[in-house]
Amino acid sequence: NKIGRFDPKTEQFSEFDIPTPSSRPHGLVSDDNGNIWFTESEGSKIGKLDPQTGEIEEFPTPTPGSSPHTPIIGKGVVWFTEIAASKIGSLNLTTGTIDEFSTPTLNSSPYGLIVDSQGNAWYAALTGHRIGKVDAKTGEITEYSPPTNDSGTRRIAIDSKGKLWFTEYNTAKIGSFDPESKEFREYNTTSASSGPYAIWVDIYDNVWFSMTEAYKVGKFDQSTGTLHEYVLPTPRTIIRFIYADGDGNIWFPNNSNNKIGVIVQQPGSSQNQSAGI
Repeated sequence: NKIGRFDPKTEQFSEFDIPTPSSRPHGLVSDDNGNIWFTESEGSKIGKLDPQTGEIEEFPTPTPGSSPHTPIIGKGVVWFTEIAASKIGSLNLTTGTIDEFSTPTLNSSPYGLIVDSQGNAWYAALTGHRIGKVDAKTGEITEYSPPTNDSGTRRIAIDSKGKLWFTEYNTAKIGSFDPESKEFREYNTTSASSGPYAIWVDIYDNVWFSMTEAYKVGKFDQSTGTLHEYVLPTPRTIIRFIYADGDGNIWFPNNSNNKIGVIVQQPGSSQNQSAGI
């Protein structure tokens, strides 16, 4: 029931207690002012942490028991998925008011979330087996189904050209979707039950993703169309989120071993496969 902070320079941790007991914080994201916004999956609230003062402000979701899941910063708002309510939420950064939008597919379990250059929110629906777009201006939702049925679309990311990338947890694949052409493509991992989970795109447009059943991290090189897999140093590492920083380093929380990990890429082009964990 805490928010943690890790300083890469000093390698020191800090922790902040959440006011709501048993809130079960899940995802977090920082805004342009350095505030940390996070979801409380059990508390059904959105939290805001001021890292300078440690003060936390909380905003209840309109739907009780909605289980807010993944947050992402849009244009003047925090978008977030509500996995138990099958809704997408939007919290206005200025007023603190929250709007909710129901997904067209019932019981879809919207999970991962990302925002495109126009401020539209894109989500992956875990039990709906779809990806969807929430129009930032109208709130209208459009959903798209990948070629593979019952794929378990879990988390979603976006590359520099606006192409969406997502994990297909049930079928050991990652997929891409071009919003312009509406074309899907899918790519198999080396294991038939690898459990692709988290996903992010680095500064070279490489697509990084975790495999929670294979305890590995995968890297898809778009320039060559090749897939590389990395074995992690700690056994049975389960990674539920991945983030690539501005230097090309890939950060991840080791959920099953209480650690923070980083994959350090050597500077160079997207074809440079040298990396250390």
